[in-house]
This record gives sequence, C-alpha cells and structure tokens, in this order.
Amino acid sequence: MGRKQVNSTTFILLCIVMLSGCGGTKVSRFSYDESYQLNQPNKESNCYDASILLDAHLQKAKDISKKVIIAIDASIEEETLTFIKAQRNRHIGLFVGSGGEELFVTLQEVNDQSTFVSVATKTGFVGGAGQKAWSCKIVDEMAKMASK
Repeated sequence: MGRKQVNSTTFILLCIVMLSGCGGTKVSRFSYDESYQLNQPNKESNCYDASILLDAHLQKAKDISKKVIIAIDASIEEETLTFIKAQRNRHIGLFVGSGGEELFVTLQEVNDQSTFVSVATKTGFVGGAGQKAWSCKIVDEMAKMASK
C-alpha cells in the first residue's frame, strides 16, 4: 500500500468514526403553533426532538420538567426561568457505558394557563453505542403529569 492510500484510508475511517456517534440537536426545531392540543406531545420519528403544549402555567411547567428530568436519572447543569440544561448520569455497562446525553428544555409561556415546552437531546461522540434520544420519553411523562 502506498503512502497516499494509507493517508486517505485513515482520513475516511476518521470521518466515519467522528460522524457515527454524534446525534441530536441542542435547539429544538419545534416552535409554538396554535393548532397544538393541550398535553398532546409532538415528536420527531427519531425522538431527538419533541415538544408539548402543557396545560400549566410557566412555573408549574418548569417544575414538571425538572421532576421528569430527575426521574430519568439526569442532573440539572444550568437553569433559568425558561431554560433547563441537564445531562443524564453515566453508567458503566458490560461492553459499553450508557448515559451522558445532554438534554435541553425550553419553556415559552403562551398564556397564564399554558406553556409550550420543547425538548432536544444531544448525544456525544460515542452516542451510537450506549446513548439514546430521550425527548419523546420526556414529553410523554410531562403529558401524564400535567393531566393529573
């Protein structure tokens, strides 16, 4: 094998490894739409991005969001009135560890009684191995809690 072949092969393999694990987004593609129904999740098929119009005022929606984040074994890293950044706790598995996904929750007050919430999941470099998208699970649990 010539030197050029080795360099190009190495480059291609490096690109494949770098791109294979990263997934998700830090910013949701969902934005509030008047056609959304209360407590009905809106989801992408891959579950990296989801949203819900909660039948709850802003502070209650934030409280619900925090409870769900903690319930899925994540730690809150940043928090404002309308934003939460969290990371799932890491666990060591037999072959591959799990956890470490970043979760981004954005809250938008629609009126005194409803809040639009979007959730985005970002997996890391090794995301394809032990990490998964959590956005759908989070909005599903929010819907259950807001409906009680």
